[in-house]
Amino acid sequence: MKRGFLSLMERVALAWEGLIMSAQAGWSSAAPARARLSAHAARVSARPLTWGSVYVVGFCLLAMLALDRPVAGFFKSHISGEIEGFFKTVTRLGEAQLYLIPAGLLFLGLMLAGWRAASVQRRAFWRRRAAAPGFLFLTMAVSGLTSNAIKISLGRMRPRYWFEQGLYGFEPFNTHWGMNSFPSGHSQAAFAAMTALMVIFPRHAALWLTVAVLVAFSRVATTVHWLSDALAGSWLAICVTVLLARWFRAKGWLPGYSSHSPL
Repeated sequence: MKRGFLSLMERVALAWEGLIMSAQAGWSSAAPARARLSAHAARVSARPLTWGSVYVVGFCLLAMLALDRPVAGFFKSHISGEIEGFFKTVTRLGEAQLYLIPAGLLFLGLMLAGWRAASVQRRAFWRRRAAAPGFLFLTMAVSGLTSNAIKISLGRMRPRYWFEQGLYGFEPFNTHWGMNSFPSGHSQAAFAAMTALMVIFPRHAALWLTVAVLVAFSRVATTVHWLSDALAGSWLAICVTVLLARWFRAKGWLPGYSSHSPL
């Protein structure tokens, strides 16, 4: 009995040693691939917006060909009732005027307070306070105008045309609401606002990101937009916000917001 037990243990030890040797051999043979992967990771880290845009464009093209319609069909068949009502409520957080108007009014008010201030120090104080709402307003405006220009130029049909008439494709330079699906404006507005808030109030980054993702997802879940529409709108907003944040910081217009910011 004892000899049989030892023999079993020996076989297990030999099998384990074989697995270790095989893994080591595989790891060594994969060294060139690991080196290429590491080099590419370094390039992505050096230029995240550029490479991120390459990946997003690639995924959007793939989605247009193979993913958008199955995903939309799935949500059309499975999302209804209270769940659909929840997403239709959440999607309102992607309306641009919710952020543009308050940010613009706050910026003007603070700049006016600075203009009316009695001393140079107080004027500088109020102008520094105006930088954050000004940044939020500019982020929303620039990304929104860019999104609208792309929408009109491409003229992508919304999912409703596919569900109701079996039509799927593009009709460039069409200003009709049903022909401006790409990119998603609500996704762009939500991600522009929430990414800007990540810069201004980085401690609550998880909350801002959750809101943005929910809004973008709601556009797909309620089949108002295709999956690629929501992704493109979200990424467009992120790129614009990050670039503007870098510019504001280079000018010294966002003091106090960069030390803990994730961007």
